[in-house]
Formats: sequence, C-alpha cells, structure tokens
Amino acid sequence: MLADKEEKRQRITESWERFASSVCDLAEAEWDHSKSQLCKIFHIPQYIGDYSSKKVGLAFIFPIFYLTIFNAFAFWQWAFNVSKTPWLHLPSLEQRIIGFNPHEVISRYTCSLFDVIAAIPYLIHFLLVLLYPPYCFLKRRSFNSLEPTLRSLWCGGIVCSVSVLTQLFLPTAPPWFNESAVYDAEGRLLYSAYNEAGFQRFDTLTGFPLFHEMYSKSPITFGSFPSLHVAFPAVILLNGSWISWRFGAFHVCLIAWAALYSHHHYFIDVVGGFLLTFFTYQFYHRVWNPFMVRDRSNPYPPEATVTYRL
Repeated sequence: MLADKEEKRQRITESWERFASSVCDLAEAEWDHSKSQLCKIFHIPQYIGDYSSKKVGLAFIFPIFYLTIFNAFAFWQWAFNVSKTPWLHLPSLEQRIIGFNPHEVISRYTCSLFDVIAAIPYLIHFLLVLLYPPYCFLKRRSFNSLEPTLRSLWCGGIVCSVSVLTQLFLPTAPPWFNESAVYDAEGRLLYSAYNEAGFQRFDTLTGFPLFHEMYSKSPITFGSFPSLHVAFPAVILLNGSWISWRFGAFHVCLIAWAALYSHHHYFIDVVGGFLLTFFTYQFYHRVWNPFMVRDRSNPYPPEATVTYRL
C-alpha cells in the first residue's frame, strides 16, 4: 500500500515536470518567434558575426553609463550631495612617492614648437574615442573576429566609468589650479587660471581660442586623477593599435608628455590612468570575458587576439 502511494506520487511528479518543461519550451519558442518578428519590423539583425544582438548590446552598457554620468555631472553632484571642493594634495603625495613633481621639470622650457606638438595628441584624443570602435568593426575580417570591437567598447567603457565615478566622489585639482589659485583669509577662492592651462599658449599662437572653447564647456573641472587622456590611448594599445604596437606605445608616451607639459595632469594621474586600463584588461582576459565565442569542436580555444604588424 505504501509502495503504491510512493509510485503514484512519483508518477504525478514526473507528469508535472514534463508539463513544466513543455510550458518552458513553448514559452521559449514563442519568445524566439516574437523576437524574430520584432527584428524584422525594426530591421535589427539577430546575429552580428558570431554574436547575438543581445551580446552586442551588452558591450554598450558601460559607455552609456559613462555618458550618462559625464553629460549630467552637475546633476549627479547635486543628487549624491558630493563635495565640489577639490582634493589639493596630489603634488605633495607625488613628492612623497618619487621626491619631485615631473610636470615641473618637463614644462621648465616651453616654446611654440613644443606647444604645437603637445596640442596634436590632445586634439586627436577627442576623435579617437569616436573612431576607434568603428575602425575595429570595419577591420573585423582581418581580425577574424568581432571581439576586438566589443572588447574596446566594454573595457573602454569600464575605464571611463571608473574614472568619472572617481572624479565625482573624489574631485582632484590639476596642476594648473593648484599653481594659480588665490584664496582670501577665510579660505574662499578668489581667482584661478582658465582650465585650458598650458594650451592657452597654443590659442595665443593660432589667434583662435580653440582649447578655451573646448575646456570652458567641460562639465568636469576637477578631474585630474586618473588621466583619461592617457587611459584611452592605453585602451587602444592593449586592444590592438591600428598601425602597430610601437606606434601605440609612442602615442601613449606622447600624450603622457603633453599632459605633463601642459600642466593638465600630474605624473601620478598618468600612471593611474595606465594602470586602470591595464588591470581592466587583465580582469577581462583572466576573470571574465563575456564575448568569448567557443568552438563546439574545441571548447577551450585560445582567446581571439589582434595580430600586431611589426
């Protein structure tokens, strides 16, 4: 009698499991059909290369998050009630670590030629952010994968997001501010230089306030650490430089020099920007790679990497 009850209970359980499985299969099939219909209506491809549109959309999460914080920076300062007073101790911290401030040494001698050379990577920087991911997409056949495109968006977005959150909750004063700020007896700021810093000389040389116009519209004034001017060229270097790794390394060194020469950043900002990018890519390759496509015949293939042209 007891055995009959147990057998009956088992049959009921198996029936419910088959019913639940059938419902799940039906719901999944209906979802796939609805998704395909939506993709046809809005002309959205279900797959791009070896990746689903959902996977491709995942790569845009952090870039969108960064743009949301950056473009509404004043709102987030108000929303989180964070202090707008910058942390002024980067130069003393740098003094303790390496014994001097490299930007003071590098900018000791200035000339028009150096001003132009320093301006070039800064002006190109704004184009790099927009052009590099499309470049990787157009070169996906030579890379033999769409992964470099998704990786540049994912890792670049993480680097930018961490940087902007640091600048939101720990605003840091750059060299041009620390060296020009004048306070009254009660500690209120009376005067500081314009935030184009050393590039004011380039504006004077060209007779056009190019850098003044760009930096006067920037929503972030106190974002010295870490240096995104160095971090994004480092993203390109580690992701796969579009000319060669030597050119990528030269680009990182050139913009690092320009950041110090123009008094936009301290050396510690430059190192911080590069290390942030380096550890982001280490995390991507060693801990979590959401864009790995595995071959069914070989479940553990080597990661898709970009071959540098030497």
